[in-house]
Amino acid sequence: MNNKVENIGNQYTSKENQKKQRQRKKMRVVRRRITLFGGIMLAIIILLCIMLVVQKHSNDKDAVERKHKEEQYQKKQDEEIALKEKLNNLNDKDYVEKVARDDYYLSNKGEVIFRLPNDNKSSKSKSSDSDN
Repeated sequence: MNNKVENIGNQYTSKENQKKQRQRKKMRVVRRRITLFGGIMLAIIILLCIMLVVQKHSNDKDAVERKHKEEQYQKKQDEEIALKEKLNNLNDKDYVEKVARDDYYLSNKGEVIFRLPNDNKSSKSKSSDSDN
């Protein structure tokens, strides 16, 4: 159908053709700009997604490390409490006297300590319990 229609070479048609060509050029420029800005936006979005994934991985790793450190801290606090109790016991005269009598067979003047065969086994078990 296009082949059968001929253009009239007057001013009006030539101006209309020029308008159409300008409009096509503008549309090409607009499409190129949209494509360029769309590509830039897509690159920014991809970059942000990659940063998000990397940050999430880093946060997960840090959370695991923090949990581990908190467990270590709790163990250290428990150990500190146990050591303070031990220190308080060592400052207690009755406790020191009891340990000296039980573990080291020390006696006061005039006391005689008898060691029975069963005592050897029980003193070993006491010392192994106190080591833990």
